[in-house]
Amino acid sequence: MEKVNVILDTDISNEVDDQFALTYLVKSLKNCNLEAITIAPFEKSGYSKVKSIEEGLDVSFETAGKILDMIDACKYKKKMCKGALKYFFESKESNLAVERIIEIARKNEKTTIIAIGAITNVALALYHAPDVVNKLEIIWLGGNSFLSEKNNEFNFRQDVEAVKYVFNSKVKLTVIPCRNVASSLSTTIYELNHYIGKCGEIGEYLCQIFKNCKRAYRENENDEIGESKVLWDLSAVAYLLNKNWFTCKQISCPKILKDLSYKQTKGKHKVNFVMDMNRHKIYQDFFLKMGYKNQK
Repeated sequence: MEKVNVILDTDISNEVDDQFALTYLVKSLKNCNLEAITIAPFEKSGYSKVKSIEEGLDVSFETAGKILDMIDACKYKKKMCKGALKYFFESKESNLAVERIIEIARKNEKTTIIAIGAITNVALALYHAPDVVNKLEIIWLGGNSFLSEKNNEFNFRQDVEAVKYVFNSKVKLTVIPCRNVASSLSTTIYELNHYIGKCGEIGEYLCQIFKNCKRAYRENENDEIGESKVLWDLSAVAYLLNKNWFTCKQISCPKILKDLSYKQTKGKHKVNFVMDMNRHKIYQDFFLKMGYKNQK
């Protein structure tokens, strides 16, 4: 089986789920060729305390390298590139990540970008090299489902103009909505401790950052009762690995309105929207690749 060429575009220090996603991807490289890890911009995150996009890029770069060290994947550190210092709506200036995306796209027959942050770097690559539009496939976690009135979601709202540009570029695009779709990937510290807590340094680390994240959002001690968290970004990696775990629908490219809601259209190019996913299969695959062994 020919390996799929993959670029991971991530704002990995914005939230803890990116760190799970990078780990999952690197542990799934039997059928994938990881060409690059590009760092996406972010700021004003509820989780991260960075004060600027530049600081966010620096911290994300450091975090990605730390994860790669823990999973004995140091060779991929040389494939890391920092991305945009400004959002697409602010500047069309290129950067190392964009140049790397374009270079990879041009040399390969097909390259898949797993985008799990603001889609700025992807939009810039398509803007500077429209010739690669037919050589790329984009899997983007962003926005919400059509059941939600608005797309007031972090990845979406940070750079709406980038979203519009990618949507209208006619690139092969799969959108994984957050609310009502990827939100099915909720888990608890008890589940994580059971399945990955004893899977070496990386398992302990992922459990710890999960606990720290949940602790930071508690308003009182009772909030720990019944507590869970969604690891949104696992969905985008899982879609690359096995599309049979997902229910999708091809629709005419929607229009994005001023209030960030979608308006359905007719007769435009198709965009693939994920409608549902098999949580069981995704977590089962992740836990087994992390090294969990059933003792029964």
